[in-house]
Amino acid sequence: MGISFATAKLLDYGALGDKLLTSANPFALITLAHLRTQQARHDPDQLYAAKWQLTKLLYRHGWSKRRIIVLFDVINWMMALPAPHQKRYWQAIRQLEKERKMKWVEPLEQFYRDQGWERGLKKGLQQGRQEGRQEGVGQGRQEGAAALLERQLIRRFGPLPQTVRNKLAKASLTQIDAWSDALPDASSLKQLFAAK
Repeated sequence: MGISFATAKLLDYGALGDKLLTSANPFALITLAHLRTQQARHDPDQLYAAKWQLTKLLYRHGWSKRRIIVLFDVINWMMALPAPHQKRYWQAIRQLEKERKMKWVEPLEQFYRDQGWERGLKKGLQQGRQEGRQEGVGQGRQEGAAALLERQLIRRFGPLPQTVRNKLAKASLTQIDAWSDALPDASSLKQLFAAK
């Protein structure tokens, strides 16, 4: 039994920028947001220009208010700007809405401000760094324990088959500890790795 499905690589659409700009398909806009974010490569001015262009496109397609707000929210999330650029972005949106005599997105600005999106972004980055450090420490412990157990196994049983090396590389720290505890009583690799 097998499963087959179509795949799409967003980078393959990079050469179709003009077609994506004129497409009425909302996924074309999301694809453009991704591609333009990748192209900006941490250049806030280039990212701002791309985000502003896509935001203006939202209003040109004649989509419903609900669709515009949902797509705006996705674009705003995907194309995160530094605080000064984001402030300039909100000002440009307010001006655009005044010109078009509508207030669709302005309530979202208030929501982001009320939710402390800047503080939330900073807190999220700090939390991500902390989790990354913790994950790195955990991975380091696992790798160290696996290396120590591998040396002990080689001393006791001789060269290890690749299957055993693969098991050690994929094992959790808890499993490695269990094997280490069972090692003194094991008479063979098979017996050791059969133990729970």
